[in-house]
Amino acid sequence: MEISQELITRCKSSDHNAIKELYQRYQRYLYSICFSYTQHEQDSLDLVQEVFLKVYYNLPSFRDGMPFHPWIRRICVNACLNFKRGQRTNVISLHAAHHDEPAIEDTLASATSIDDEIEKMELKNVITDGLSSLSSGARMILVLRYYDDLSYQEISDLLHKPLGTIKTELYRAKALLKHRLQEKGVFHHDMQTK
Repeated sequence: MEISQELITRCKSSDHNAIKELYQRYQRYLYSICFSYTQHEQDSLDLVQEVFLKVYYNLPSFRDGMPFHPWIRRICVNACLNFKRGQRTNVISLHAAHHDEPAIEDTLASATSIDDEIEKMELKNVITDGLSSLSSGARMILVLRYYDDLSYQEISDLLHKPLGTIKTELYRAKALLKHRLQEKGVFHHDMQTK
């Protein structure tokens, strides 16, 4: 989703059409991240607006030639972290597909019959329950790793946490989800997780 230097230059010169184009290209991506964190439509829309205001005011300091996508993602993640400091009940959305990819429950349990649909709904509830029991920091690491496909090092750099902490929190989060699936009989003990 990287954008051209020419578009950034036009945005820096306050070209309203360029700013509108930038917004249109990133609004869905940013909304999917925000909604994953807030689980609330209006809060997510407000956060996207906040992110774009920060982008607009900070564009003059954006260095030409640098990749834009990681820069705007960092602004978005920071806005979500700041928002979450006052929240206690946020859960990752299992419905918010990212970049037109299937949502987690669709990936883990695609259905072709009514029985499969019922199993899919049960699995979604188990995953939702498991995710809700994670700390907001662990949920964020899961989103960055599996929604945004960042490496452990990239997550460590983005969240300013040691690499070992990132790996440990991700391992614990996956182990908890696996345990929840095993409790519900959805995930067999002999199956392996990635």
